[in-house]
Amino acid sequence: MAVLGLAGCHRAEPPLPPADPHYVVGAPYQMDGVWQYPREDFGYRQTGLAVADPDQTPYVTTDGEHYDPQSLTGRHATLQLPAIVTVRNLENGRELSIRLNDRGPEARGRLIGLTPRVAALLGIGANPVRVEIIGHEAENEQLAEALPGGQHLDVAAAPVHQIRAESLDRPGTGGTIVSAPTGTVGAADVSALMRDLPPEVRQGYVQGGMLWVDAGTFSTLRYAQVAAARTGGRVIPVQDHGRAAWRVHVGPFMNVAGADRALDQLLGDGMTGARIVVE
Repeated sequence: MAVLGLAGCHRAEPPLPPADPHYVVGAPYQMDGVWQYPREDFGYRQTGLAVADPDQTPYVTTDGEHYDPQSLTGRHATLQLPAIVTVRNLENGRELSIRLNDRGPEARGRLIGLTPRVAALLGIGANPVRVEIIGHEAENEQLAEALPGGQHLDVAAAPVHQIRAESLDRPGTGGTIVSAPTGTVGAADVSALMRDLPPEVRQGYVQGGMLWVDAGTFSTLRYAQVAAARTGGRVIPVQDHGRAAWRVHVGPFMNVAGADRALDQLLGDGMTGARIVVE
């Protein structure tokens, strides 16, 4: 009887509010002691380490969806949300298109967090991955333009709700009245944009590489050389959005633990832009 009484007193978790998918970039914020600076990037391509979501409790994601551990979704610290990306496991070549819909992962040095289903499909534990928007530019621009909170022009704010189409040959003679566009996106349109992605795992190439810690990217060679001397890294010339720049790499490291230790040291020394990469 006592057991039944205790069971009867158990309170279920309150239901989640209705899903409200919307477009969001967001303000800078701190995560695990590191400042993150969200921004739009429709040409994003980066390497790093992936991690599977440790907590599968349902919640509302940053872009207003309901978290589902069986969905093809993921978390990213800075990219616009939602964003469709391709994730490739560099160790086995498997790749999959998923939708980023939340901020994270919380652990330092991890590029992307994946639902358990995505992690299983890609064969990922704490594996090196490549994450890229390239190939999904049109889909991501459509999300940015059409979802609530996005970049679309709100034509519905215009003071008139109808326009009159007239013949250019005989102006002033009147014409057909047609409704002006509203500029709003209906529930059906949002559902179509946020549809479930197909679980189509593709076999790409296996890419070898070592773990490095990228201490930062500098627009001036002299500053990069100072950072390299300070960290024991090496200077690598790169292109940053079409401009010449210099990146400082520390390493290489034989395992994730070594890269994590170096990352923690660099972050502790004030190199706030440091991150783990695979090259």
